[in-house]
Amino acid sequence: MAARLIRILVAALLALAILLVGGVGLALLAFNPDAFKSVLITSVQLRYHRRLELPGTLRLRLFPPFTLQTGPMRLSEADDRTPFAQAADMRLHLDPLALLRRRFVVDGIAFDAPHLELRRDANGHWNFADLLSAPGGKMPALDIHQLSVQGGDIVLRDQARGLDGRLSEVDGSASGIGRGGWHPLTLRGRAVLASPSATAGFDLQGQLHADSATGLSLRNLLLRSDSRMAGDAHLLSNLRAQLHWSAGPTPSLLIQDLRLRAQGRARDGKPLQLQLEEPLLEWRGNRVHAAALRGQALLGAAPRTLHVELRASAGDGPDDNLQLPELRLQFSRAAPQALSLALQLGAHLNLRAGDVRIDALQAHATWGTPPRAGQWQAQGKGSYSGDKGLRLQLQGDHQGSPLRLELRHDATGWQIQARAGALDLGPLPDAKTWARTGAWLRELPPASLSLQADSLHWGSLRLSQLQVQAHDNASDLVLDSLQGQAWGGTLQAHGSAALDARRATLQADLDKVSMSSLLDDLVGHAALRGSATLNTELTWRAPTATTPRSTDGSVTLTMGKGELQGVDLRAPGRSMAHASTTFSALDARAAVAQGVATLAALQLREGSGNWSGCGSVDALGRVLRLRLAPVPATGSTRPPRMPEQLLIGGSASQPSYRWTSAQIAQSPK
Repeated sequence: MAARLIRILVAALLALAILLVGGVGLALLAFNPDAFKSVLITSVQLRYHRRLELPGTLRLRLFPPFTLQTGPMRLSEADDRTPFAQAADMRLHLDPLALLRRRFVVDGIAFDAPHLELRRDANGHWNFADLLSAPGGKMPALDIHQLSVQGGDIVLRDQARGLDGRLSEVDGSASGIGRGGWHPLTLRGRAVLASPSATAGFDLQGQLHADSATGLSLRNLLLRSDSRMAGDAHLLSNLRAQLHWSAGPTPSLLIQDLRLRAQGRARDGKPLQLQLEEPLLEWRGNRVHAAALRGQALLGAAPRTLHVELRASAGDGPDDNLQLPELRLQFSRAAPQALSLALQLGAHLNLRAGDVRIDALQAHATWGTPPRAGQWQAQGKGSYSGDKGLRLQLQGDHQGSPLRLELRHDATGWQIQARAGALDLGPLPDAKTWARTGAWLRELPPASLSLQADSLHWGSLRLSQLQVQAHDNASDLVLDSLQGQAWGGTLQAHGSAALDARRATLQADLDKVSMSSLLDDLVGHAALRGSATLNTELTWRAPTATTPRSTDGSVTLTMGKGELQGVDLRAPGRSMAHASTTFSALDARAAVAQGVATLAALQLREGSGNWSGCGSVDALGRVLRLRLAPVPATGSTRPPRMPEQLLIGGSASQPSYRWTSAQIAQSPK
């Protein structure tokens, strides 16, 4: 009995197969390819005003199952002959049940090597918007349940957002469209953006539920990408989410349980980790609702890791003015210098234009460790737009003095404009502190600085009416210009310092400065009084075992009327308490090598005659070894007096003066 039932079942299946194949075969025999091509081309022209070209011969094939192979295809832009889409081959999979009723219903499309040009103009209009409307009655019936692409290439030109790129090597497939239930979806390829510059390989997987009644849903969505951006930036990221999109009278997009994890290298090559979580984001019509957002990032290797935390409260509003009542950003790092920056603000987002307006911005920054710790509190506002970048205006107090900052960031980098009252930077840093500061600056992105300050106190330097222009290029801190008033005169300077603390250069010109004020600040003793012009060109290199002192360059000093303290050159051989010499001019030139300034020339003119000098000044040890000798008057035949040469030595803060005769004054000691 069982064998008989099996034979009956097999016979029934064979009969059904013969009936189906026969019915479909009759339909295929009745099919007129040329007529179908003509109807298809004419329908596209009448409905979409686009030119469809099918230069190949249409063929109906039984295997693969019920496939209409069109060969190459080309589709133009609307009302234009410019190419919009083309493919090496297009295959239309037909519904076999519809074939039995002598109807041609397309339920699947496969493309080989398709190429699309997707463009959006400055007004936000896409060049494929007309294709999203329902086809006319003369179009062949489309009830697409499957879609596949192999070797796709898609070019993107978005003038509204300033995006320019392409998707290449695109392979993907989707099935079960419109049939209910969840079905696999895969899409992989490579994305290249020219503006902004970036490349990424991507692989998308998930389950698709799509029909005309409920819209399109994706669950268990997983997007993996391997991205490379400007510089050495490289990120491996995983994005997980649930997504639902509905066209309907009021289009809506719902994203749930979004989780982003990424790791790699930042633009400067430093390690980077990123996490972001958004439980709910709903975009319905022109209104947006966003749940509370959380994120954090780690930049750099320990112990110099920069920690960034982001917290945003829930927001709701129209998509051109979405309000986020509170957003908090926290930056912190322990080394090479302790740093903490907390930002709290309210924001208004224009999602259509990609703009942000920042209101009620509060900032609190601390840096360093006692006794060199500092802090700054400020309030302000700001904005962000794609064409202008980021703008922040902050005003607050630094150690009781007003400090106003304007920060800008765009494609050229960071620009900082600062206006301060009194700035006290504490003592001048030693070599180790300079090295730590350089390491800290290397961690920061390149920036330019424009500073104006009423006064600046830094170690022994006291400047007023200060104007500074500086920038760094990731390897050097460049002082483009410095102008100010110092020691009763004016100061102009420029130079540079390597951020690895291995070299530095400085050229400074001081005009009409008070020598007594300058020497008091530098060495604690005013051996000269009067107004002077001072020109310096110095180069500093990191000390080594063979060159512990590494400052080289030149110094030029020019003075008019002034006084030499501690000695009276008009009374050679005698030292007097509180003695001084009034001179009418003093000129000196010195070459600096390994921290020691050796006089190349020194000329002093005073009432009783002229004096010349030689010797050296140890700038680091602050030790003097100088000799002054009278210059014989022109035409004089009288021999010079014996005790008339002056030796100046010892500490620059407490120099000693000793008269000696010419016979023993060849090498000052």
